[in-house]
Amino acid sequence: MSSSAQETVLLAPDPVLPRRDDLLDDRVVGPRLAGLLDRAPGDRSGTCERVRAKYRRGESLRASYRIGPEPGGLLVSARMFPAAAAPGQFSCARDAAVRQGADPGSVLFDEETSTVFWVFPQDRKLLGLRALTSPPPGLRSVFGAPWTQSEMKAYTPEKAATFRCADARGATVGFAKVQSGDDGRRGVALLRAVRRGVAERGGLRLPDAIGYLPDQHLALFTPAPGRPLHQLDRVAYPEAMAALGAALSVLHAQPIHGFAPFTRLDPGRLVAAGSLVRAARPDLGPVTEGLVRELLRTAPPPGARVLLHGDLHPKNVLVDDQGVSLVDFDEASAGPAAAELGGVLARLWCPRPRDPIDPDTARAAAEALLAAYQHGPSRTDLLWYAAAALLVERAARAISRVDVATIGDLERVLATARRWAGHQGADR
Repeated sequence: MSSSAQETVLLAPDPVLPRRDDLLDDRVVGPRLAGLLDRAPGDRSGTCERVRAKYRRGESLRASYRIGPEPGGLLVSARMFPAAAAPGQFSCARDAAVRQGADPGSVLFDEETSTVFWVFPQDRKLLGLRALTSPPPGLRSVFGAPWTQSEMKAYTPEKAATFRCADARGATVGFAKVQSGDDGRRGVALLRAVRRGVAERGGLRLPDAIGYLPDQHLALFTPAPGRPLHQLDRVAYPEAMAALGAALSVLHAQPIHGFAPFTRLDPGRLVAAGSLVRAARPDLGPVTEGLVRELLRTAPPPGARVLLHGDLHPKNVLVDDQGVSLVDFDEASAGPAAAELGGVLARLWCPRPRDPIDPDTARAAAEALLAAYQHGPSRTDLLWYAAAALLVERAARAISRVDVATIGDLERVLATARRWAGHQGADR
């Protein structure tokens, strides 16, 4: 989520990263980057926008920025290190760029803030991004239809970049995803394992994994039909949620052999999320501690495990008249159905500040989801998992991603989660 230069980060100071908030402020980053890029200071200060951030308290802050208008602007990623480590990290990054044949000027260092910057397509961990900005000659026929142009759709520095692959007319022929380490191989294997049990029926469609190229850390996938859930008009949500409920009924009925257990909402994760929230927002310590205690006290007993998508946010749910396509199975796992359904319900019953939905539509969408899902969990279990999702997937994630709007909304989120954890019912 992009930042606003007028927003204030409501996080406790970080003694290891004392200049943290500077890297989160477009008004500060723009002029500093302009100088590092040999432009006149302030020349581009009004066109710097933070695209995303990843914050590890007491360790590091990663961020990415778009400099100048889109298209044609620069994409720059950054990592703030503890002051003692920053010069060495810069030296290693610059040497790596030279070894890869890149311009050493694509790696920049701001000594004052202990921050290293990489000008795209240079990245601290991801290799081969430059080649994917235009189709590699050896891969232009890999999708069956000619791949002649590329459009980057998502970029998480040091982790992954996804490109839409298109023909000469701009029609999508497939998707290419570069990931760090062996994550791409694992993602291809998980999708193929999911597909073994899913026929093209019941309103659930899945893309196919064409293959994985280890030398380039590149995974290739067929397109999936539909429009991302977050792009739909809110009035279409009840119908879309009915389609999602039917699709999840199919997915959750598949074999789970070979899939790792779902652990995101385990007791240890709840405690860790609570600790992160208390450290970042000490003013919310009492309500956070109360929520964690309530979640641990009322946790449902282990039940039947089903095949979970594992990362069912709206961008991974594509909807059309024929049903739902689910994409990105990198976190597929085996766990309780209520964990996945509860996460969806948490978005409806407690909307995010940047993703509002009126109460009547939210109520109708939640009811449509549960009505279409066959043999759903008890309402008590759904409330508990929705509460746990608000802590782990909303509150703690807002801090790690420096989602300023949600950080400012945390008191309401945590109080809502505590009511649900005590099975007092969702706000409807």
